[in-house]
Amino acid sequence: MRILAFALLSLATVLAQPVKRDPLRHYYALHFPQEHPHTTTHAQSIANSLGVRYEGPVGELQTYFLVSAPITSNLSKRDTNDPTVEAFWAHKQKRSLMARDEIRSSAWDAVKSIDKQVLKRLHKRGPIPGWDKRAPVKLKGPEILADAQKSLHITDPGFPQQWHLVNQQYPGKDINVVDVWKQGVTGNGSTVVILDDGLDYESQDLAANFFAEGSYDFNDHTPFPKPRLWDDSHGTRCAGQIAAVKNDVCGIGIAYNSRVAGVRILSGDITDADEAAALNYKYQDNDIYSCSWGPSDDGEKMEAPVGMLADAFQNGVKNGRGGKGSVFVFATGNGAASGDNCNFDGYTNSIYTITVGAIDHTDNHPPYSESCSAQLVVTYSSGGGEYIYTTNVGTSVCTNSHSGTSAAAPNAAGIFALVLGVRPDLTWRDMQHLCVQTAEPIQLEDKDWKRLPSGRIYNHKFGYGRLNTLALIEAARAFESVNIQTHLELSVILNKAAIPDSSGAKHRVALKSAITVTEEMIKAAGLLRLEHVTATVDIEHQQRGNIVINLQSPHMVESELATERPRDLSPDGIRDWKFMSVKHWDENPVGDWTLLVYDVSHPEMTGNLLKWTLTLFGE
Repeated sequence: MRILAFALLSLATVLAQPVKRDPLRHYYALHFPQEHPHTTTHAQSIANSLGVRYEGPVGELQTYFLVSAPITSNLSKRDTNDPTVEAFWAHKQKRSLMARDEIRSSAWDAVKSIDKQVLKRLHKRGPIPGWDKRAPVKLKGPEILADAQKSLHITDPGFPQQWHLVNQQYPGKDINVVDVWKQGVTGNGSTVVILDDGLDYESQDLAANFFAEGSYDFNDHTPFPKPRLWDDSHGTRCAGQIAAVKNDVCGIGIAYNSRVAGVRILSGDITDADEAAALNYKYQDNDIYSCSWGPSDDGEKMEAPVGMLADAFQNGVKNGRGGKGSVFVFATGNGAASGDNCNFDGYTNSIYTITVGAIDHTDNHPPYSESCSAQLVVTYSSGGGEYIYTTNVGTSVCTNSHSGTSAAAPNAAGIFALVLGVRPDLTWRDMQHLCVQTAEPIQLEDKDWKRLPSGRIYNHKFGYGRLNTLALIEAARAFESVNIQTHLELSVILNKAAIPDSSGAKHRVALKSAITVTEEMIKAAGLLRLEHVTATVDIEHQQRGNIVINLQSPHMVESELATERPRDLSPDGIRDWKFMSVKHWDENPVGDWTLLVYDVSHPEMTGNLLKWTLTLFGE
């Protein structure tokens, strides 16, 4: 009977999956600026006009549709002179000649653009080899652990090594979850999906909590996200941190009674269309999206989700979980040793994501974890010779070497699964508010901690502090959901304002540009309470890594938007890049917001500020 049930589940899962990609075809995304009842018909009509095959909508996005055409021998996948693209724009220009065909005419009026899908690679946020050479510490104080094992009937042999759950060496330096478990809060009713390199759903530590219906493999376009490559262990390890079953195998997950799904996207190149579909995959069933990946952490790249990817994030928070919003959790990145900063990553500096950095088993900031003003909180990962113990690929295989911010993000996702188990009605913004309100400041001797008008303190290395599971749960029980989101946007255009040279200067000299926010503007926007602040900056510069940008609020609170990146030699400047800060949460926004732009090295390399836009988001 169990075999039959699994067979029926497998069949149902297969029937509900996206269409498999054909490697012998080019794929294109048609974009309609607005959804309307005939969008699907219009997309099919355009496909017929172009002589290409209609494939269907892009995931849950109702304004993007895939079409495909056979690959010809004389056309490469990256050829800019693509006949399908050229035919599309030719049809757009001649649409007036189609007036006799009402459907086709309205279709060509409605469609906005076509985008040829090109494969790209997303990067896992695993460890940086060789950065940590210290010997592991020896644990002591078994009485702390024994109480948890006895009271909760934990028999998992690896539980004593899970110091992030119960830290015997440094009591209190853990996620503070045991008392939450004692309340019966173990993740029931919550589902976390791991967007990664697969998930070993046959592992004895994960099988009972695996959610097949919420899973898919977008690399090989098969129903189940089975790890296939030699290094496809990253996602399984993350899944174990969240939902490893309480049994006699390895350790336990933070939310050990939650469901865990796997969406495989990191085991090969992927198109924007498939990534967008992955970000919204089964978003009525999958609650939390745990993402330990992003652009390369080399201190040189500057990449963001745009177009349909940006729309996928907005669609997730607007329509996911029945309108309460998908909870996106992203790791800050491991590029700190390369001078990288998570504000140069458009995934981690998005207002729609909870960006999580790492601390080690002594609450110290490890040398790999990136800092930025978009970082909301931190939680535990590797450092000082210690690593995260978790599930690995194999029937009953474990590992004691999981590390990097890759391990911090799923720890946070597991904590959030416990929160949603108590309050499934919370919105994506509610979760961010709870993080801000309950995070615990640590390492208070660090000079970057700054007192804010809200009464809280903030640090670009630690955000608002470390996650405290018990504090989050207690606050969530009584939390009143915030009102709808609104925003105020203001811009200033400059006449190529030269950025003064500060290289070698004892005191840096900034180019200053201010935008004034009035009480009347705030009232007109209905902005009752400030949350995220973004500054979209347009700078031309001969060496991008020389630029430092701060944003100063009316209360003289400064957010470090862009830090110097010595490896970034790009001559492309910072063109219409959106920086984000959570440092001004709950601050009164009335007054002058001042952008401070510095040029800190190589005086022969110059640049100008062209324009910038301030956007205030809030309740």
